Amino acid sequence: MKYAWLVIGVAAARCFTVAIAFPPGDGDLWWQRWLGAQILRTHVVPRSLGSEAFSAPYAPWVPQEWLFGIAAYFGRSGAGWDVFAGACAVAAIAALGLACVHAVRRGASAVAVAFCAVFASIALFESFGVRAQVVAWPLLALFLFLLDVDGPWCYAAVAVAAVWSNWHASAMLAPVVAAGYALGSALDEGRVGPRTRRLAFVAVLAAFAICLNPFGWDLPRYALGLFNNPIKSYISEWKVTDIDDLSFTFGSLPLMLIAIALGTREGASGIRNEYRWRDLCLLGAFGFLALSAARNINIFAIVALPIVAPALTRRIRFFAREEPRPPTTLDRAASWALPAVALGFAVVVSWQLVGKVPRQPNLATAPLAALAKIPGEHDIFCSDFAWCSLALGVPNERVFLDGRADPFPRAVWEDFEDVTYLRPDWRAILERRGVNTIVVQRDKPLDQALAIVGGWHVAYADKDFRLWLRSDSAGHS
Repeated sequence: MKYAWLVIGVAAARCFTVAIAFPPGDGDLWWQRWLGAQILRTHVVPRSLGSEAFSAPYAPWVPQEWLFGIAAYFGRSGAGWDVFAGACAVAAIAALGLACVHAVRRGASAVAVAFCAVFASIALFESFGVRAQVVAWPLLALFLFLLDVDGPWCYAAVAVAAVWSNWHASAMLAPVVAAGYALGSALDEGRVGPRTRRLAFVAVLAAFAICLNPFGWDLPRYALGLFNNPIKSYISEWKVTDIDDLSFTFGSLPLMLIAIALGTREGASGIRNEYRWRDLCLLGAFGFLALSAARNINIFAIVALPIVAPALTRRIRFFAREEPRPPTTLDRAASWALPAVALGFAVVVSWQLVGKVPRQPNLATAPLAALAKIPGEHDIFCSDFAWCSLALGVPNERVFLDGRADPFPRAVWEDFEDVTYLRPDWRAILERRGVNTIVVQRDKPLDQALAIVGGWHVAYADKDFRLWLRSDSAGHS
């Protein structure tokens, strides 16, 4: 573990800087803050969209990120933002650190752990941000760690599953992973022994634990529905993984290839891998997830690190564990010096970068701020649906589609795509849906089309965006 501290330090510097100094790249944080404010005001977690979504008012909704939304509301600015965003960075680093500790517990050498941690940290980078799924990463890592505990502490994984379900719907993985562990354990032992029975019991309890949230059985039902939800084709992070994803190519893919080559084989000295079938079940399931959607690249790395590092230790002489010897003064100094250096590196780099990067998000904040000053009722279409998250909660403004995404029916998504790509009926859709306000990126096809067809006028423009209003809309001068 000692060399891995340096990798963790570099990753921490990067995560803290990105979380605190760089603006979010999507609109999720804005609707999550709005959700948190709604919950705090009404003391109820909403179960449907409201009238703020004019295209699908009162459509059923499972706001799985409700607890994150409350935290986002309190961390919306100033020192609160630094604490909130910093906590997301801590979550990412905790996931990496737990995976490293797990690898050590399974017999990996310090060199093998550090080597695999480099790839795992790269795999986390692309998806990292101030996002609810990042909070789920350390919960997944801790759940896996506890499943490997050969004793009563294994049942603590059930409590982790319950907490996990209140932060993110990926908690649905908990009973599936535990069941896979139980099956693999039975195959490894060649019988249904005490460990297998314990893991099977954990799987059953975890299935109930993930319903200990405001949504009950609706949460796993919602998570299962996402696998076949057609709206995934409209959202970039759900796209099929390809070689252009740097976190995959330089992060999860090397771990995947090493796992295929070495992860299930015996050690050169005949040391048996007691986790062989459990590892196969786990790698197979998460490998499929990683290849099917880019958003799963990171969680594969968290799962693979504790499997690949011990395999390297068993199979490759360079990564073999050092022979035990009495600790020297240098060894004792290194045991605290390396973590201290890693922490110092993270603090210094973050301190130098935080505050030197403008915190203005690359979203349509300016045109939407201008719209808030224009009188009248505005039914808004945003050419990037995430931008409309900034309009939630603004008086006299309703949105066609926003970053909440999941609860909007397929027909809304189809209309959104038809308008965005200027398909033949795009003008009829705007008329039928009652859209009277459009926020669009300047000089994009929709922007150019609105300038040509007539019936719209520009109410705001800058070098990046234009705000269009119907010519008969209130506020036209």
